[in-house]
Amino acid sequence: MIELHGVSKAFGETLALKTTDFNLESGKTTALLGPSGCGKSTLLRVMVGLIPTDTGQVLFDKTVITKQNSRQIRHRIGYVIQDGGLFPHLTGRGNVTLMAKHLGWERDKIAARVEELEALTQLPTGSIDRYPAQMSGGQRQRVSMIRALFLDPDLVVLDEPMGALDPMIRSELQTQLREIFTSLSKTVVMVTHDISEAGFLADTVALLKDGRIAQQGTLADLVERPAVPFVTDFINAQRSPLESLRSNAS
Repeated sequence: MIELHGVSKAFGETLALKTTDFNLESGKTTALLGPSGCGKSTLLRVMVGLIPTDTGQVLFDKTVITKQNSRQIRHRIGYVIQDGGLFPHLTGRGNVTLMAKHLGWERDKIAARVEELEALTQLPTGSIDRYPAQMSGGQRQRVSMIRALFLDPDLVVLDEPMGALDPMIRSELQTQLREIFTSLSKTVVMVTHDISEAGFLADTVALLKDGRIAQQGTLADLVERPAVPFVTDFINAQRSPLESLRSNAS
């Protein structure tokens, strides 16, 4: 779905993404994982044409992303960000139908798509007609997912979408997202700093450090066959308090 060839990106004197080759497999979920400032969000934004590269090329479905075609390509991408990123002056329905109306979809088609995606995301009845400030965090994320899926995109992008949610809601949404991705066979790329979330949702994990991909593979590959000491250090640093208690008890 996406190929990066010799891509790099700097912001002033800071080299945020060092020369990188990377492939995003169609129909699979890939997680970009790493500590703050490692380059994962820059890599994501380069992938989808939100920021230009300094070197190299990015291909979307075999087409090189350029300044001229980047807007058209982004119409084939659904985007979910932290806390939903919804327009506060529009209801949930207004948010999710905005682009479809802009593209001239018929009213009946729009209404049917809203109903279909409400069921798919298990959005509580009536939530779609509330304003974002009247919704819970979980409801806002479900509405944001409906908006991302509305035009049936080729690629779904999640940029730390659940970082602000409490653990119970986050766990529930993770389960629902995995079911949605499996049922729709969508290509998904997500940014997270949470290794358990990456392992739960993603088929492939790319762990970044200092603007480079330190290792790419399954979570089991990273845990059992670390390529560099940083991989093990990062995994150990994510050990939960519960795991620590169990370890001390044993």
